[in-house]
Amino acid sequence: MTIHRMNTGHSIPRPALSRGIFALLLLPLVATCDRPYDGPPVTGHDSAGVRIVEAHVPVWTDSTAWRLDPEPVLDLHALGPADAYTFFRIRGMRRLGDGTLAVANSGTGEIRLFSELGDHIASVGGQGEGPGEFGRLEGIELVGDSIFALDSDGDIAVFGPAPDPTHVRTMSLHYVKVRSLHSLDDGTLVVPTITSEPPPAAPGIVRTPHALLRLDLDGALVDSIGTAAGGEEYTDNVSFSGTPLFPRESIVDSRNGRIYYGSADLMEVRELGPDGELLRVLRIPDYPLELSEELVEAERHERLGSVPPMLRQAIQSLPAPATRPAYRDMLVDPTGAIWLRPFEGITEGGTPLDWQVIDADGTWLGGVTVPTNVRIWDIGVDEVLGSWIDELGQQHPLVFRLRRGGVGAGG
Repeated sequence: MTIHRMNTGHSIPRPALSRGIFALLLLPLVATCDRPYDGPPVTGHDSAGVRIVEAHVPVWTDSTAWRLDPEPVLDLHALGPADAYTFFRIRGMRRLGDGTLAVANSGTGEIRLFSELGDHIASVGGQGEGPGEFGRLEGIELVGDSIFALDSDGDIAVFGPAPDPTHVRTMSLHYVKVRSLHSLDDGTLVVPTITSEPPPAAPGIVRTPHALLRLDLDGALVDSIGTAAGGEEYTDNVSFSGTPLFPRESIVDSRNGRIYYGSADLMEVRELGPDGELLRVLRIPDYPLELSEELVEAERHERLGSVPPMLRQAIQSLPAPATRPAYRDMLVDPTGAIWLRPFEGITEGGTPLDWQVIDADGTWLGGVTVPTNVRIWDIGVDEVLGSWIDELGQQHPLVFRLRRGGVGAGG
């Protein structure tokens, strides 16, 4: 299979999570050192009651590294040409407990279900305003054998049970703007929601916080457990606001009853309990994030070519960041290993990408090479679910075999 290219700043520090924030302020920053590191690969200590784990070097060797098979074991689009195998704006993939594969196809507002061999079983949802329909399907999450699906207006539609689910109920959360859904395996969900803040007093880059809310499975608020840094936006405080160069975005995921959060300022992930209590900080302290002036200006030039003349001065005035975001995405697999997708600018890409993996104990394992421009939606013990766009603009939901070596949980 040939995989083709998919079209796809200094940040202002903000409180990362309201609970444990004073402890975080006491955590020392580790300066980058030019000398080769010759100590143990992982060190740990406690600071203000929080466990800090620092991984200094990757530990995988050629014989112990995890690998994806270069060719997918399943390409749903290739099984067409029926409509069920034509995809547009995929917004998620999940493997249900009975082996059924669910694909969120936002282009039609459907959740399509397939057997392990790729046979189409059923489709639920659709575009519209009726029960179980979507204005714009934004993502899916599994809760037991039920599928929770997020609409752009804040509604959460519940379908179950698999493998032939029907619409059970819809929860309306119009009072907040929900970004994603994450199950905590205890009958609750954690959802990052966009908050509102007064406009900044001066031009610059701002990050509007995301409130982390814990909901029960009927959509009722259980607790407000903290705030996340949110995404970066540049404003000149007059007429322009937009995405800065190399923008940072906070990422949230959950697994095994824990919440994982990262601001992408550093190669660092914070692990929280379901009540928002900070349990651990996992970091790679000396991971290189520096940006060259040439790369920043290439990024600016690319942006200038895609905006109307009236916005070019605003793009020219965007500040030049010294470092790139530490990662663009984060997923936690069933073993507790944390997968971090390195950030690529719009002038980068076009080559396979090494997702960096931190084991459940904080060890930096190394990189798993993902084929060029494949977007990963979920990671299992022995498979990776992803999608890519071919040269004709067709989207392909893919299943890759994951082979874990002898080092790391599940290896």
